[in-house]
Amino acid sequence: MIRASLICGARGHPSAPSRNRGFSLVELLMSVLLLAIGAAVALPSYRDMVEKRQVTNAAEQVASFVNSAQGIAMKTNRVVTISYTRTGSDEWCVGAIIGETACDCSQGDAEEADYCQIGSQPFTVGAGHTGDLGLLHSIEGDGAYAFDPTRGLFRNLDDALTMEMRSESGEFRLNVLVNNTGRVIICSADEIHAIPGYGVCDGEVEAEPEPGPGPEPLPGPEPLPPPEK
Repeated sequence: MIRASLICGARGHPSAPSRNRGFSLVELLMSVLLLAIGAAVALPSYRDMVEKRQVTNAAEQVASFVNSAQGIAMKTNRVVTISYTRTGSDEWCVGAIIGETACDCSQGDAEEADYCQIGSQPFTVGAGHTGDLGLLHSIEGDGAYAFDPTRGLFRNLDDALTMEMRSESGEFRLNVLVNNTGRVIICSADEIHAIPGYGVCDGEVEAEPEPGPGPEPLPGPEPLPPPEK
C-alpha cells in the first residue's frame, strides 16, 4: 500500500516547470550589433578581393591574346596583325588576322573581309570576355601592329601599345605594356594602386633599337722591326 502510494506520488505530481527560455531583447540587439560590425569589417575586404581578381583577369586575357598572336606569326611564318577598337570603357576589343591589313574586331559578320579570324575561327578579346565591367581606362598606340614572322618583333620598331585596366572603385590598376619586341609586361601603375604579384611599372614603354654591329676589335700588337743586317 505504501509502495503504491509512493509510485502514485512520484508519477502523479506534475513535472517541474521547464527553465528553458528565449533570448531577451537586449541579447537579441547585441547579437544583431555584433553581426553588423562583422559585416562592416568583412565586406570591404571581400570587395577588394573581387576587384583585384577582375582587373587581373582582364589584364591577363589581353596579355595572353597578344602572346598567342605573336606565336601564330612565328609558327606559321606569316605576318599577323593585331588591332583594337574602343568606343567606351565597356565597349572595346582587340582582334588579330593573318596578313598586313588590320581587321575590325567589332565586325560580327564572318563573311566580311575585315572580320577578325585566324584559321576560320574568330580571334578577338574584349569587354565581353571580362564581364562588361568597364575596366579599360585608357589605351595608347597606333591602332594596329604587325608581327614579323621571323623574329616575332613589331615590323615597325616605333610601335608600342599600352592599356590600363582599373577597378570600379579605381583603387586597383594594372597596365598591359607591349614593346616593339612583342614582349608583354603586366605591371601595377604605381605603389598606391598596386596589386600583389605585379611589379610597379618603370615608365612608358620605350622602343628598343635593332641590334647593331658588335664592338670594334681590339688593336693587335705592333709589328716587330726587321732584324739588323
